[in-house]
Amino acid sequence: NIMKKYFCLFFAVPLFGGCNDASNDGKDSQATENETAQPEYSSPDLNGDNAVNILVLGTNVAMNDIASFSPDNIAVELQSILSADTGFTGEVNVIAEDIHLAQPVTFALGSAADEYTVTHHSHSLTQYYYWPEDQQGRMDNLMGNGEYDWDYVVIGADPYIIANTPGYYALGVNKIAAKVTEGGGQPLLLLIWPKDESLISHFEEYTYRTGENAKVALPVVPAGLAWAALPDEKKDDATMHPSPNGSYLTAASIYSQITGFSAATASYDYDSELAEVAANAVTEQETAVHYEGEPTFDSPFKSCGVTDEVISYVHTGTSTENGILGGLNWVFDQSIHTLVSGGEAPSTFNYGRANTNFEAHKRYQVDPAQFDFSFGFPMQDHGNTGDVSMLYSLDRKDTGVVNDTDLGVARYMIEQAEVPYARAIPMRTLYAQIKEIIPDHSAYRDNNHIHRNLDKAIGAYMYTMLTGNCALAEEPTDSATDEWKQWTAHKVGCETAWTVMTFEGNSPF
Repeated sequence: NIMKKYFCLFFAVPLFGGCNDASNDGKDSQATENETAQPEYSSPDLNGDNAVNILVLGTNVAMNDIASFSPDNIAVELQSILSADTGFTGEVNVIAEDIHLAQPVTFALGSAADEYTVTHHSHSLTQYYYWPEDQQGRMDNLMGNGEYDWDYVVIGADPYIIANTPGYYALGVNKIAAKVTEGGGQPLLLLIWPKDESLISHFEEYTYRTGENAKVALPVVPAGLAWAALPDEKKDDATMHPSPNGSYLTAASIYSQITGFSAATASYDYDSELAEVAANAVTEQETAVHYEGEPTFDSPFKSCGVTDEVISYVHTGTSTENGILGGLNWVFDQSIHTLVSGGEAPSTFNYGRANTNFEAHKRYQVDPAQFDFSFGFPMQDHGNTGDVSMLYSLDRKDTGVVNDTDLGVARYMIEQAEVPYARAIPMRTLYAQIKEIIPDHSAYRDNNHIHRNLDKAIGAYMYTMLTGNCALAEEPTDSATDEWKQWTAHKVGCETAWTVMTFEGNSPF
């Protein structure tokens, strides 16, 4: 420690809190009378088990073939920094986990229950969370009940989803963060950056909107803003994203977030300038203003902002749409609004199937002269497979058809320039959340038609999307009753809509 102090004095290395006398686990927590006070070193061993265990989530395969944001080299660099941290001498385990999952899944469609087997993919945090294969093992791992008891879980994500459907990103973040907190770990939200640096401000806004309004305490690690602050000569490029410098910069940002010190204070020598930029970003961005006012980004999950008391609808008359109408009427009957069929053009909204691979003539219609908004949902799989197969198809499957999953519907609406008029109904995501609460709940009332409670969840989702309200009654006392299950479906619909359109983990309902 004496040598460290003399090193700082003679070589004038601008270390973030790294040139104080050591008095707290090898780091200085007190400044001398003649020195500027520096922040105290915080041990990264949150649970006091003499081990630092950190899980880093990210993806090596991004949606829509854009550059991913890999956790692999970030974990390697963070392992090197922490292993060389003189303030902690215990065991260090930094593990990367890819949220991209892929598996062949058989699903059936139509009344004939024709079966198809194609590879399904997980890209979003939501699909990663609900992916059926080894879901319990994944939940145990997030809660620190697997091989490692996590001190921190760093939540990265798919760049395409943040860029295009940030509300769905916020939904997944809240699922993961709440599970980590339930297990006693501390989640951290990683501000990643895309290769297209013009989007960094967008990533900043919606990462901070999500982190600062999360269901649980969720600090943001501002790695993307540290990258933006780098001089151009430090911004290397590579096939893998982030680049080697980007991976170290991200790891250094995580280190500064959890210890309060610069990674340059560790004996691992990569690039002290990168470490200082990361440390300064962590300090400066903690009190910075990252967004103002209401969110304005147009997406298939944006609030409609309807203020009319009478709301009119149109649909094409399929049995699925009639079932959803029953759910809509059930919700509206409890609300201050009135739902009517048709009405003078333009009607408030129309809704219908989104798939182009099955009875495309029954799809929703986008026509601003006739409808203010248009809601589309991916048609349900046949009941022979759907209770399982639909849980695999929140994001993407290799059918050559984009709009046959929840995120696929949103992606199609974006690619076809249907936004700002089109809105996606994440029907399978609603079912996954109902099933999480009520494990034996089916998505169906018969092999071809979705369950009445899922109809109610969809109706509640649409009502909240349209009006910002929920009309949720008091919770029934007996969780074994049908009334409680209906109430739960209603709550799931409202809360899902609230999060995807406001980026808030806690709804007012």
